[in-house]
Amino acid sequence: AAREAIVDYLEGGMADDGPALARATELRADMSGSDFAVQDRQLSAEAIEDFLPIAEELEIEALSVESGYAFASETLNFGGTLVSMRPDAILKDRETGEVVGCVKLNFSKSAPIQEMAGAYVATALRAYLEENAKGSKRIDPARCYVVDVPTGTVCAAPIANKRRLGDLAAAGEEIAARWTSI
Repeated sequence: AAREAIVDYLEGGMADDGPALARATELRADMSGSDFAVQDRQLSAEAIEDFLPIAEELEIEALSVESGYAFASETLNFGGTLVSMRPDAILKDRETGEVVGCVKLNFSKSAPIQEMAGAYVATALRAYLEENAKGSKRIDPARCYVVDVPTGTVCAAPIANKRRLGDLAAAGEEIAARWTSI
């Protein structure tokens, strides 16, 4: 629920916190279902509220935002391992409609994305968009965002990416080699 509410907020231009906060209140008030379902809604409400203060770090005012659903089925090959990136939101140039970046949200409190890991994930997202965003001439690394909601960390893809792409390919090779033995 948090992912959907945050993407809706981004699509709305981040102009009004009201609908996102109303969604958080609605989630908190719903005590139906299993203990897991109730806890999930409580944590989703918390994530929505945690995201709002860090949203301004995303420089997307001049861009149009849409759900990343259209890119959900595409994968990227890193060293023989197919990786599903699933960006949560796609960022487009308002004039040309070309994809220029994306937003990936992380909600895990037990596995936060630190700055170094965020740079790798953002680099992978950039490569993913460069391969899958048909008709786009240039993906802007500064607009390939990874947002770790619990820690309030926002990472963008670095401009220099050859070493990181090499590291990702090596990691993919390692996974591919070990996967056959499992």
